[in-house]
Amino acid sequence: TGAPTESLELPGLGGLTASIVDATNPMVFVRAADLGLQGTEHPEAIDGNTDLTRRLEQIRATAAVRIGLAGSVQEASRKSQAVPKIALVARPVAYRDLSGSDVPPTSTDICARVMSMGKAHRAFALTAAMCLAVAARIPGTVVQEALGPQAAADPSADIRLGHPSGVLPIAALVRGGHAEKVVVYRTARRLMEGFIRVPARVLRGGTD
Repeated sequence: TGAPTESLELPGLGGLTASIVDATNPMVFVRAADLGLQGTEHPEAIDGNTDLTRRLEQIRATAAVRIGLAGSVQEASRKSQAVPKIALVARPVAYRDLSGSDVPPTSTDICARVMSMGKAHRAFALTAAMCLAVAARIPGTVVQEALGPQAAADPSADIRLGHPSGVLPIAALVRGGHAEKVVVYRTARRLMEGFIRVPARVLRGGTD
């Protein structure tokens, strides 16, 4: 939109501050606290709160109209359900992830929860994380304001994103409002290991 924040007028909510950023995917970022949340809620808690999910969709659809993806909030909810996505952001706080492990505030630089097609993501979609990294390096966005002191002090530092399933390191280089580089990290784990026993006659070219 050309501005780090926008005031979205919502029926029953009034003006809500949001940052709308398009990097990899158009995203709408809002402060979790503005919706009475901590930003550490589990997906089930978000999905189980129908008033909350209705408000989040209202915000998302209003942002879609603001950036020209739809002519009305009704059209946005009907024809543009995938974009923009909406995410809640909060400063680093302690929480427990979905595996039951405690995540201390010192191990994250920001906490966030993202919605995808009306449902809270159980981790954080990579394209959404990349957009968050860019937003975090644009002065004045709600994402940048939510950064912990370590990441805020060093624009080249990794940003440790606390999400429902753990912590995801991300980074971005932004100059003049344009993203020049975005970095994400992926991990892999061995799911299974085993052996297949093949008769010697098969190896010799037999057909039995």
